[in-house]
Amino acid sequence: MTRTCGIHFIALLVSIFVWGACSNTDNPYLPDNPNIVTKFNELYPNAQDVDWDKKGIYYVANCRVSGSELDVWFNDNAVWLMTEEDIFRSNLPSAVESSFEDGKYSNWVMDNVTLLTLPGNTPTIYLLEVQSGDKEMALFYTPDGTLTLEKDITNADDTVWPDVIDMF
Repeated sequence: MTRTCGIHFIALLVSIFVWGACSNTDNPYLPDNPNIVTKFNELYPNAQDVDWDKKGIYYVANCRVSGSELDVWFNDNAVWLMTEEDIFRSNLPSAVESSFEDGKYSNWVMDNVTLLTLPGNTPTIYLLEVQSGDKEMALFYTPDGTLTLEKDITNADDTVWPDVIDMF
């Protein structure tokens, strides 16, 4: 009788565990303002694997579009602010590559390259994150190779916040 009670107890524990695991439904985060999702769907109707985050005061859709991973940023009024896409160095415009190679950071190691797509008069910016020893910099280039902003990101959050982009 003790063995039967033990088996029933184990079966009960297993069923509680399974029920608990199954009852945790996936409840993905969505922005409070439904217009943000609507605007996102207008901009990227073919987006897949969309996952929303809130970063500070911004709403960010992490998604895949045509094989690329994008981070699409909006404010709380459903205004699209920017889209980030990590790219390979080999995809940099030759003007940006030349400007970097001829510039004062040419001997620094390039850690990351990001294409920033923006609304307005400056449609794209290339962000190069470079490192030398313990020092790390974010370099912002226009497609014609103009270095428009140098930002020290040593020991800093490496998130590109939209307020930095307002400088363009």
